[in-house]
Amino acid sequence: MSLNIDHLAKLARLSLEAGDHEKVEKKIQSILEHFNQLSQVETSKVAPFFHASPEMELREDTPESPVPVEELMRNAPDAFEGCFRIPKVVGEIES
Repeated sequence: MSLNIDHLAKLARLSLEAGDHEKVEKKIQSILEHFNQLSQVETSKVAPFFHASPEMELREDTPESPVPVEELMRNAPDAFEGCFRIPKVVGEIES
C-alpha cells in the first residue's frame, strides 16, 4: 500500500520536516499492519458485549431543557447567524 504522507499530514494539519516523511510512513505502516492483524482474529464465536464491566450502569434518559443558543454561541470560536463556523476539512486533493 502506498501512502501519500503529504496528503495525510495536510489532513491532520501537521507540518513535517523534509526528513520526517520516511519515518512517519514507517510508523503509519506499522499501525496499519496491527489493524490488519486484528481484522484476521476469529471472533464469530465470541458473544458481543456492550459494557466492559457489569458495574457500569446507564443513567435514566430524561428530557432536559436545551441550552439557550446565545449561551452556546458565547463558547464558539467562530459563529455566524446562530451556527458554528468551522474550516473546510473535506475536498479535492491539492497537488
